Amino acid sequence: MHLPNLSLILPVHNEVQSLNTVLAEWESCLKNIPDLRHVFIVCEDGSTDGTKELIAKLEHCYPITNNSVSSRRGYGQAVREGIDLAKTEYVLCIDGDGQIGPPDHMKEIWECRTNDHFLIGWRYPRVDPTIRLIYSKLFKFYHRALFPHHLHDPSCPFVFGHAHLFKKAAPYLIYMEEGFWWGFVGACSRLNITIDEVQIRHRKRSAGKTHIYKPRKMLAIMIRNSIGLLKLRFAEEPRSNKAPSF
Repeated sequence: MHLPNLSLILPVHNEVQSLNTVLAEWESCLKNIPDLRHVFIVCEDGSTDGTKELIAKLEHCYPITNNSVSSRRGYGQAVREGIDLAKTEYVLCIDGDGQIGPPDHMKEIWECRTNDHFLIGWRYPRVDPTIRLIYSKLFKFYHRALFPHHLHDPSCPFVFGHAHLFKKAAPYLIYMEEGFWWGFVGACSRLNITIDEVQIRHRKRSAGKTHIYKPRKMLAIMIRNSIGLLKLRFAEEPRSNKAPSF
């Protein structure tokens, strides 16, 4: 039996209504792609709605590595632990809420895989609350000033690439919890890792609710993310990435 060569990392929190549908949709897509053998790394983040129990049941239906925890650790930490757990050659990070479905051209994406750059999604049109769209547009100007790039959607939670690139970027991903993928693009900029972009489907959630922050809370998030990006931009190189001295 061939070992998996693609890990799908899904951070989830209170997704009992949607998780089975998400896994079933991706399973149906991926199992028909030649030379692709996948495993789901489900990074459950202290859910209280029965998601933990559902994942335990779904382990009998899908190839799942169950990374559940008893209390909240945060989105960023969940993704980082998923990257650490990945034993495959390639990794695809997606959100577990189902807003991003398998691209119609996932077969072509897989066939064009490389070991020297990432592929990030471009949600077009993006289906999100107006306040989040405004936040993203404003924040993108600041983000580009610190980390020049030409990406349309640098916060998209669809990122595909070789595992060694993810592990190379991982030490830099400690500064951004709420704006994790903004920080990821910044880390790639610091490491001179190329990111290409591909348009993907974005849709309303089939179940559950997208969290909508009040303007005051959103402003606080923007301030924390702004500080996090400054730290990422000017922080010293993480010790694990430094070349050994002789």
